[in-house]
Amino acid sequence: MALNWKIDECGAYHDRMRLSGWAFQAAPRITRIEAVFPDPAAVVPLRSYGLASPDVAAGVDPAATHARFDEWISAPPEALGYDFALRFTFQDGTTATGGSALGNATAGDPYFGSFVNFISQLGAFPSGTVLEIGSRARSALTNRQHIPPHLDYVGLDILPGPNVDVVGDAHRLADIFAGRRFVAAMSFSVFEHLAMPWKVALELNRVLEPGGLVYSQTHHTWPLHEEPWDFWRFSQHSWQTLFNAATGFEVVQAVCGEPARIHACRSNPVTRDLPNFRNAYLGSASIVRKISDTALSWPVPVEVAARDSYPAGELAAPPIHPVNAFQRA
Repeated sequence: MALNWKIDECGAYHDRMRLSGWAFQAAPRITRIEAVFPDPAAVVPLRSYGLASPDVAAGVDPAATHARFDEWISAPPEALGYDFALRFTFQDGTTATGGSALGNATAGDPYFGSFVNFISQLGAFPSGTVLEIGSRARSALTNRQHIPPHLDYVGLDILPGPNVDVVGDAHRLADIFAGRRFVAAMSFSVFEHLAMPWKVALELNRVLEPGGLVYSQTHHTWPLHEEPWDFWRFSQHSWQTLFNAATGFEVVQAVCGEPARIHACRSNPVTRDLPNFRNAYLGSASIVRKISDTALSWPVPVEVAARDSYPAGELAAPPIHPVNAFQRA
């Protein structure tokens, strides 16, 4: 049987990493696992390997009864958060090194998989244009290249810059594009910065073709950033409140992903168990489809809703958005 392994958690906290998961090979069996960090070079043995793993035995192999590891490891602080590998030593003395540990950890995450699903569905459109809201290439990252080649692309952003075709506010899409229709629209780490996301939902309806898709990827949990433009956080349940029959949409997929742990800087009886909650996530994403036009409107100017804080221009500090799955090295 081939080597199987999965990292469930590899979260860094100060100078340590919580590393948990499982690994199994029927023969020759695994006798040792090490975490290998390339830069700076460090090798850290996982001393907890061999913990009980009834879930792995049930799902992978009945013999995988003690295939788990779960521990805090110390590594060079400057290496934590970057990719690493697991090196396996077997009973016969041979070794094998796995591929990307971060890639293994994120594989199967529905948050990242939702974008793959969206791109796949774009292939069903024979022609048309995809609109990206918030397209400016910050840190030189773009999404234009992921669009199927038979479709056109237009990048919109509130500020000019690389990869921006049109400068404008997403709260005024219908005015900006004046009757132009798109087969799809997408945005990444944008919805938390919209003063009135419900108004943008209505604007998207007005610039989409019937059956058009909208992909939205934003934060479920994340520190305040790019203030004072930071307004909202979203769960998988949020999308139905914006995209529904009244606004002319149906939700195709709504997910949370990138699991996280929340730590209070001042623990008390209420907050001390927060790190053990398994329902905190960094990301939320949705795919929705336009099913009808809408007569709804929200005639509130952005300047009234956000006063003089929107738009505020660039801040001096660099953005702290997470790297999207399809932008990982």
